[in-house]
Amino acid sequence: MKKLITTLSLLLVAIVAMSQQEATVTEFSMKSKFFDFERRILVYTPIGFDTYTATDYDVFYVFDAQDRGKFDLVHCLMEVGDTYLSNNGKEFIIVGVCSPFIPEIFYTRNTDFLPMPIHDIGKGQFSVEGCYGRSGDLKKFLKQELMPYIEKTYNAIGRKIGVGHSLGASFVLDCMFTDDLFDDYIALSPNCSYDEFRVASDLEQYPFKNHNEPRFIFASMGSERVGFGEKWHQGWLRASAFLSDKSNFPNNTIVSVKNYPDYNHQTVYLPSLQDALNQYLEYSVSFLPQFTSKETYPIHIELQGEALKGDVYITGNQAELGNWEAKGIKMTHVNDTTCTIDLQLHLPAYFKFTRGDWDHEAFLENSWPGRNIIIQKPEPKARIYRLEPKQPWSGENK
Repeated sequence: MKKLITTLSLLLVAIVAMSQQEATVTEFSMKSKFFDFERRILVYTPIGFDTYTATDYDVFYVFDAQDRGKFDLVHCLMEVGDTYLSNNGKEFIIVGVCSPFIPEIFYTRNTDFLPMPIHDIGKGQFSVEGCYGRSGDLKKFLKQELMPYIEKTYNAIGRKIGVGHSLGASFVLDCMFTDDLFDDYIALSPNCSYDEFRVASDLEQYPFKNHNEPRFIFASMGSERVGFGEKWHQGWLRASAFLSDKSNFPNNTIVSVKNYPDYNHQTVYLPSLQDALNQYLEYSVSFLPQFTSKETYPIHIELQGEALKGDVYITGNQAELGNWEAKGIKMTHVNDTTCTIDLQLHLPAYFKFTRGDWDHEAFLENSWPGRNIIIQKPEPKARIYRLEPKQPWSGENK
């Protein structure tokens, strides 16, 4: 009962803080050395983003964001996801990558998403020269320009998730085969048949079992067979059969394959995206914490505030953090307003601060109240957290 009261108190602090803030969407154009045009980018930042600056945010990269509904639907669903405001929940940044339409040079979304053909030269998707072949440049733009900018500007140093629909989904899968560009992949109604079933073939040949990091893959299809024919359907059958066979994947990979026969190519986006995001939230909160790196990394952690007299402990998801014992690892007092500790941590590291029992848990000013603090990447090496001034600890007043 006491732990429940503590959790509810933490949620109340979070709700009061968020009531004074709002989520935002920023739009800008970005130059690139790989393209002769500026590309439009959308960035959604969640409620509390400007306050909870010590959070390592994960990022969804949503393609076809020139169709604004595809981008907006992702962040709207994330705002009301099953783990929203839960004790161990997470918040995400959503980045929309827009594909331009430039008719004078035949540049379309297909140009962005399709590679140079190997088999179907001059036919099918590759019948109009200029309307394909720039997917490699889009990957370079993402890896060398957009992702570093997002990480630096938005503290987005957590996991990267690619989300695509149709040819955008084919591109997302291709990013896995060729560049391992994202950590996790959501492919809704991918075209697996172009260029003699190229996506299906690459999927079957990709060495999934050699991948050492945890990974989430969601792939889905609607009733496209009716509108797009047997070749499309055969490509999906090959891809879905491979993805559905658990023997093709290591234990650290979660794969979900779903069919939606009652929805066509356009209407399937909503139900499949909703299922994908709900499953990803569960994977992110429940599955990922089970897997930590074999290597350890030096991390310096500071807790600052005016209510630091007495013993302060850090506890978390590994022996180096006390294995979630309330009286985990004792921190060192530098003075009355600063406690520090230097650790070698496996990543990701999940932890909290206590006074030695779960009735006295820290409320933080610059990280989400009540939730696990998460460090996913070894940089920056120094992490600073501040106590909430008005109510720094549960179970006691300042």
